[in-house]
Amino acid sequence: NNEVVKKGIAGFTAASAVGSNINSILGRTQGIILNPNLELLFQGPTLRPFAFEFKLSPRSRAEAEEIVKIIRFFKQGMAPIREKSRLFLRTPNTFRIKYVQLGNDSESSFMNKFKECALQSLSVEYAPEGTYATFSDGKMVSYQLSFTFQEIEPVFNDEYEEDGDTTIGF
Repeated sequence: NNEVVKKGIAGFTAASAVGSNINSILGRTQGIILNPNLELLFQGPTLRPFAFEFKLSPRSRAEAEEIVKIIRFFKQGMAPIREKSRLFLRTPNTFRIKYVQLGNDSESSFMNKFKECALQSLSVEYAPEGTYATFSDGKMVSYQLSFTFQEIEPVFNDEYEEDGDTTIGF
């Protein structure tokens, strides 16, 4: 029975009918807009993105070869996979990331956890020192890798361990 609510409903109906933004219609016709604080209400779970950067500087020919393999592994792993028929594509590989506690190879309790992730982007800077420099075989003396991963499933409240709040969790 509130006049403002009636105006809002009328504006929503008009905006829906013409495919416009409700705030545009209400602002033009009645000089009001929806309270933007209402838009902060829960809209659903989100998938968390994570960015990582690593600078890799080989000290030997063997380390340089390993870095090339690492870069190729991630570039190839993030690419979609074609079926032999080429009619269908398979999803790219996914990754399980964790921070490892130094010394005992177990997951750190004091860093955040990750769910399974897709590698969304990988950029490689081939001259992070600002100068083009290679070893005699042509491999770069330094690489800067920038990764962006995104979890493929949201985190839910009940997935946190009941451990007396001694770990960070997700």
